[in-house]
Amino acid sequence: MRLTLQIAVQRQPIARAGVALSVLAIAGFSVMGGMACRQPEPPPSATAVAASFPVFPVPPLPPPWPLVLAETAYRTVEGEFTAGDTFAGVLMAAGVDSDLVNEIAAAARPRFNLRKIRAGRPYRVYFDRDDALLMFRYQPDKQTAVLVARGREGWVVREVVVPYEIRPRYIRAEVRGSLEGAIADTWVSRRDAIDVAHKLAAIFAWDIDFAADLRLRDTIDLVIEQRFLEDEFSGFGDILAAELRVDGRLHKAVRYARNRGVTSYYKPTGESLQRAFLRSPVNFTRISSGFTYRRLHPILNVVRPHLGVDYAAPAGTPVHATAAGAVSYIGRNAQAGNYVKIRHGGSYMSWYLHLAAAASGLRVGQPVEQGQLIGYVGKTGLATAPHLDYRLERNGEFLDPLQIDFPAAAPLPEAHRDEFEVQRDRWLSLLRQGQSAYTAILLGSSE
Repeated sequence: MRLTLQIAVQRQPIARAGVALSVLAIAGFSVMGGMACRQPEPPPSATAVAASFPVFPVPPLPPPWPLVLAETAYRTVEGEFTAGDTFAGVLMAAGVDSDLVNEIAAAARPRFNLRKIRAGRPYRVYFDRDDALLMFRYQPDKQTAVLVARGREGWVVREVVVPYEIRPRYIRAEVRGSLEGAIADTWVSRRDAIDVAHKLAAIFAWDIDFAADLRLRDTIDLVIEQRFLEDEFSGFGDILAAELRVDGRLHKAVRYARNRGVTSYYKPTGESLQRAFLRSPVNFTRISSGFTYRRLHPILNVVRPHLGVDYAAPAGTPVHATAAGAVSYIGRNAQAGNYVKIRHGGSYMSWYLHLAAAASGLRVGQPVEQGQLIGYVGKTGLATAPHLDYRLERNGEFLDPLQIDFPAAAPLPEAHRDEFEVQRDRWLSLLRQGQSAYTAILLGSSE
């Protein structure tokens, strides 16, 4: 099977020597039953080139009954409920006899309150070749459908979840400006672009500080799920495989989905990407002061140790726990301002100073998860501007958070290795196909 891969090569000037990403090229392809995915038109500044390459077909799951009845319909009437519309009125306007409407309403009433139908929600009325009513469909939300269908023993009411169709998409990016802005300028909405950036940051949070580590011309290659509901794009799902070349180092990740929908990310060798601590607790703009035993205090004007890292960020920026633990202190003093301390096991303690406030509901003794919101950036205490003073203590000794190489979490259990390798090889194969097609286009060939 061969599908068409559309790649848009977009050249943009460097906005600033920043830390986020600008898309150099984006590609899209589907492996679901050989269906090519529907893409918006590329922006005027992009040049689109086509290339073909083999992919692995993955058949889509059949839709649940009675959604399958829609495929047999000969005529369909569709629209949206407006203020004053009723179930009976919509059906009769579509050509259904009033007696049949009453029969259907009586069958539906025990399972679905017809008065819950709201204005602005879509509906469809399906008829067979003899123009007899086959099914009525009401959409209370994006992925839920209420169906009143003709069954073997009368009218049946079902509330079903409309299944997603997954079509993997390859994306190529190069560090130039803003990741979210660059993707939004091409084929992805602003909301979806932010979503992709957050997914990447979550996967590599233990190895890459996206606000500090990225350099111009670093690159990103990834394959991500595109979710479609009945052939309409409905947002991005999981990242399936990714390779990031950051400051000369190559970082790799593949998704492993276990039973019951549990997903995690590993290196291709099976090593976990998770670490005991996140690299940083806040999305910052710059590091305004590092860890040192001799710093001239900007307010007191005396040389003294600074046993943490100052992350400059706008006031109100969320602050997150860098590791799982329990809150050991919430309070305030004249120098640290509002601050929170979290104990991690028996050896480590993390400190979060100069907060505007702790997170609502946070209390001493409360367990917290890695990445959980614990407060907001402020400039309380002795601070000249909004920032977070983050400190990490081990057995009573403060450490430089930027210099610690935390050990990885437990590797993949041996019992899961065969299943992991099957998934790993599938996602990396798609990634390599995207990279090969991209390289061929840059070289002026689509063969």
